[in-house]
Amino acid sequence: MSPNGSFNLPLRFMLPTSVTLDPVFALLYENKGPALTHLIVNKAPLPLKNVINNGPFMEYILNKESGPKVEYKNLRPALTAMRGFLIMSPTGKQLLDFYRQLLQLQARWAIAYAEQINFEIWKTITQALYIDRCDTQLETHICQYVPDAQTKIVTCTVGNRHQFDMMILGELGRLRNKTRDASDALHTFKSSPVLWTQHGKLVASIEHCEKKLAEIRQRSAVRKREQQARVNAACVRNGANLHRQMGMGGMTPNLPHVEEEVVDWVNDAKNEYFNFQDADNYFSFSDDS
Repeated sequence: MSPNGSFNLPLRFMLPTSVTLDPVFALLYENKGPALTHLIVNKAPLPLKNVINNGPFMEYILNKESGPKVEYKNLRPALTAMRGFLIMSPTGKQLLDFYRQLLQLQARWAIAYAEQINFEIWKTITQALYIDRCDTQLETHICQYVPDAQTKIVTCTVGNRHQFDMMILGELGRLRNKTRDASDALHTFKSSPVLWTQHGKLVASIEHCEKKLAEIRQRSAVRKREQQARVNAACVRNGANLHRQMGMGGMTPNLPHVEEEVVDWVNDAKNEYFNFQDADNYFSFSDDS
């Protein structure tokens, strides 16, 4: 502290911020050559289709939803799995229509907010590149993916900041109003008492379906065990016939009358083809064989 009572601490110089530090820029433009090329060549925000199909960006958007928390990831598969049951139940169709309206409102808000954020980041990047011209980190990153970006940035102008703000004021206001209306509608719908009533019905339907599914799984397990038992019994019955295949007939005893016919045939063949004195030393078949 100086003698006159004032502080004389050294000033800290704040490092200039860069648009590249914005999480929206990282999700939409960072290390994405086609997106950066569209930014420099067309000088316009990214197409809405590309923005919506960007999974990480849409997840970032959905995490900013206001109002009561809804587990949409669990809601969609639950409704899909129970659709057949709900259609046949007395109040199931109303329940499906209610949650279909909720999902539509949520999708309407998400698309509107994504379009607004996409336009706002384009506005920030345009100001940094063509008006302020002080974000060297942003320019360096763009030039890595767009070879002639430096020339286009230097030769392009959009006027001063006031002129640029007036030029985009109408579109920015329209997008913000659209997002606000969609957000209000979604928040009102989620905060209504009807949601809790319908949610109770949905929970009861889920519990009923789970009970029915458990019964079906139990019956299926019983049928599988019975079928396996029948298969095992058939294998045991068919096992005796396994040794009676061609070339293996002598491995097991045949029926008595078959044995007698075989012995008779061998004796006849011996008498016909081996009718000499030493034949009895080699063939001695009898009924007791």
